[in-house]
Amino acid sequence: MAFSILFHPEAELDLSESVVWYEEQRPVLGFAFYEDYLAIRDRLIDNPAVFPVVFGNVQRANFKKFPYSIFFEIERESVIIYAVFHQKRRPGAWAKRMN
Repeated sequence: MAFSILFHPEAELDLSESVVWYEEQRPVLGFAFYEDYLAIRDRLIDNPAVFPVVFGNVQRANFKKFPYSIFFEIERESVIIYAVFHQKRRPGAWAKRMN
């Protein structure tokens, strides 16, 4: 079963702002960041249950090459992404998005 990916509006903004920030640091770095995201997205589509639960029903998927994590929840046949956060940000700052 393939899961669909849904974004909280702020999570979409997290992702796009991070891509832009990395691209401004060095050309093609934003693209590399986005490729790292796509690798996680593909794993989320195939089998989101493999990622650890970190808060209630929320799971975390860590980027391989960047210090970022995706916080998400499985709901029926969808993966709802609540945040794409730098790992140095205050833990739980994304939790308010679940309301």
